[in-house]
Amino acid sequence: MSRLLPALIPVALAIACGSNQSTHVQQWDAAAARPGDAPVLSVPDNPADREIRRHLLRAISHDEGLKSRDISFIVANGDVSVTGTVRTEQERTKINELAMGIGGVKSVANGLLITE
Repeated sequence: MSRLLPALIPVALAIACGSNQSTHVQQWDAAAARPGDAPVLSVPDNPADREIRRHLLRAISHDEGLKSRDISFIVANGDVSVTGTVRTEQERTKINELAMGIGGVKSVANGLLITE
């Protein structure tokens, strides 16, 4: 897991910065890499994942307590990874419940940090 985290950061940042709803990047090519380059995760770009992500973003934007929070989602083959910050454990749990209530979601990896 610790080796995967650095690979997820560029994808999470791209999503948080308002890039396309799903991110597709090239596979890591060690032979072409320069010193200091990090491998990049390839996230599948499929309609089901885009639909799940749309539902997640819609659910957050319609919740008065959550819409102002810094929350990002990565969806790959129905598996949801959540990153960002919330204020309470209840908000963190609510995100899990919202995500698991969306059709097509297989699992939720909740990486949200509680700031208060």
